[in-house]
Amino acid sequence: MHPIVFLGVLSNGAAAAALAFPPSLTQGFRGGKIVYSAGKQAICANGVVSVPASATNTILNLSSPTTQFNATEIFQELLQAGSTLLQRAQGGTRTVQGTYGIAGNLCVPADSAKAGAVKTVEILTHGVGLEKSYWDIAPGYSYVDAAAVAGYATFAYDRLGVGQSDHPDPIQDVQAFLEVEILHGLAQLFRTKTIGGYGFTKIVGVGHSFGSIVQVGVNSKYPKDFDGVVLTGFTNTLANLPYTILANSPSIAALNQPSRFGKLPNGYLVHNDEIAIQEVFFRYPYFDPASMYIVAQGSPQQRQIELIQPQSFKTKLTEKTPTPSVKNSPSGVY
Repeated sequence: MHPIVFLGVLSNGAAAAALAFPPSLTQGFRGGKIVYSAGKQAICANGVVSVPASATNTILNLSSPTTQFNATEIFQELLQAGSTLLQRAQGGTRTVQGTYGIAGNLCVPADSAKAGAVKTVEILTHGVGLEKSYWDIAPGYSYVDAAAVAGYATFAYDRLGVGQSDHPDPIQDVQAFLEVEILHGLAQLFRTKTIGGYGFTKIVGVGHSFGSIVQVGVNSKYPKDFDGVVLTGFTNTLANLPYTILANSPSIAALNQPSRFGKLPNGYLVHNDEIAIQEVFFRYPYFDPASMYIVAQGSPQQRQIELIQPQSFKTKLTEKTPTPSVKNSPSGVY
């Protein structure tokens, strides 16, 4: 374990033991526990919430790759000049529905006066190749802390198929259409005070990268879900998409890290190595190297479908290099 991570676990664990918190903060969570945010500006309920959702997904005439050679060839064919892979893969539509376990952290200001006055919760949707923890990296590098100081609550969650959330079929089930419905479902759970017990009067959607695309999908289909929206880390051109896909160096998770991901279907992918993580997310020398080492220890799998179906909402939104210094949880089960 990286020493920075080890010290952070010790300090957060010791502090949480004597933590005072609103008694209803863990309401709606399975396995809910109370922890501090990285800079201890917020008190957080950490656990899994149940989100019912139903979506019309695309039937894809694609199989999970059997070998890494096969996985690489799929992306080569996708990105070659004049590729017809996407057109040939379309096989109609099907309804996907269920109640999905979505892992999340609900954080409110640690300052009791601010906690008592909080009326707005921000739902934070992360991008491809990372999970929810980069919203709360370390003291001084935490969106969650900054929001708490400003008097806002936050709910950062692992999207379906990522981090500690459920992992259904990565090709036929985990598609952007279903992710839109899950974000819609989360908004409804906050409207009805199902999560955390707070009577939030306003909900703000904050997306980063692919998370912004999911947020745009909700804005279009359910315009009354959110009172405000913040979209970051994307652009309105697909010009850089081939580079972004190749720079991720997609590797079959179960083969790349069998001790962690060996039970996952081969449609779940990870960055191949630390270099791939730097190429996509870090621009030297404008980042703390320790941040990249933490990412390399805990990089969660991407889904094959997210990389091969960028036109999910018929938009031209795609990935853009995010703010330097991001990290993933080094100890979670992905």
